[in-house]
Amino acid sequence: MKILFVHQNFPAQFGQLVKQLALQPGYELLAMMQPPGRKVEGVGVVAYKFLNTPADHGHLLLGEMEAKVLRAEAVAEAAYRLKAKGWNPDVIIGHPGWGELLFVRDIWPTARLVVYCEYYYRAEGQDLNFDKEFEEADIRLIQRMKLKNTVMLTALADADVAYTPTEWQRQTFPEHLRDAIHVIHDGIDTEYFKPNPKASFQIANKGITLSQGDEVITYAARSLEPVRGFHQFMRLLPEILSQRPNAHVVIMGAKEASYGPEPKDCNNWQDRALAELGHQLDPQRVHFTGFLNREQYQQVLQVSKVHVYMTYPFLLSWSMLEAMSCGALVIASDTGPVRDVIEHNKNGLLVPFFDTKAWVKTIVKELKAKKKNPLREKARQFINENYAYSDCIKKLQNLYENKKL
Repeated sequence: MKILFVHQNFPAQFGQLVKQLALQPGYELLAMMQPPGRKVEGVGVVAYKFLNTPADHGHLLLGEMEAKVLRAEAVAEAAYRLKAKGWNPDVIIGHPGWGELLFVRDIWPTARLVVYCEYYYRAEGQDLNFDKEFEEADIRLIQRMKLKNTVMLTALADADVAYTPTEWQRQTFPEHLRDAIHVIHDGIDTEYFKPNPKASFQIANKGITLSQGDEVITYAARSLEPVRGFHQFMRLLPEILSQRPNAHVVIMGAKEASYGPEPKDCNNWQDRALAELGHQLDPQRVHFTGFLNREQYQQVLQVSKVHVYMTYPFLLSWSMLEAMSCGALVIASDTGPVRDVIEHNKNGLLVPFFDTKAWVKTIVKELKAKKKNPLREKARQFINENYAYSDCIKKLQNLYENKKL
């Protein structure tokens, strides 16, 4: 079976999947991506390049749409080259968010087109204006956001089948489209992200080694920014560290924003938080690690006594699931995407996103506890039973190959 993955930043969400498919006989895998991209063993690469540049005087609302059309044009040109060489996929799998799938159905009309439905933007009830501190009233913002959905709708119209990782993400789509979208998560490597009572994490530049016997608070996000509650989390720390003088905080994530603009008064949200709170934080106890390699990241989750996860009503991070898989006690925001996974006092703890006092009280209580919280084992069990990537990959293979789910 010939499978073509289309994603500008391949492997992205398909990383675990392609690694497993590449090990199985009977698959010929290609990835169409924007260079330089990342190579995966066993997967061929087809790079696409832009044929045109944006117009100088386009309509303000069409700038993002033009960028997606230019990308779609580039993908189509690469696809025609591939077809001219006699290579035709049986299955095409792609994320339509950047416009890359706009024209592929016309090039390979008989291929099975599988669409990854990540998110449907809305003006109310989701991430936009959830946080009043950053409320936006610009009508053009709402108009631009609505236009973001157009390529997703086109992809759904062309698709043979569609899927999304969580039920909450499925619910963001219009009701009449939901029945066409399957819920299958990308999966968590539960054999790698697992508890290890002997784990330790070294902060070499400070001469500090943390282990499971320490009061370690962990926080992880792709980027340290408001959509993941970074500003709220940082405001908890002065009081928590005051009450728990031996606690350490390990903060993992990039300074550069991923899902929103940088602050107007600072280079990034980390700098802004430190400008606001830095004088109240001991740098020997608050550790910004940036991005860690996989092994270091695993070690941090394994030594965590409390893992804090916050998010707007937006995409659920893999980091929360990986922390649970490592047996960490996750204290998370009581928001829609989190409730897909965590049931309060069953496999984790939920706290209202904006209730600072409740966050401090809950975290301090768990740091004080002498005994291991049984929710940690229940969290691990839940992830192993519902999100193990071996099971998820089987479901995805059946979806791709039009077999019974």
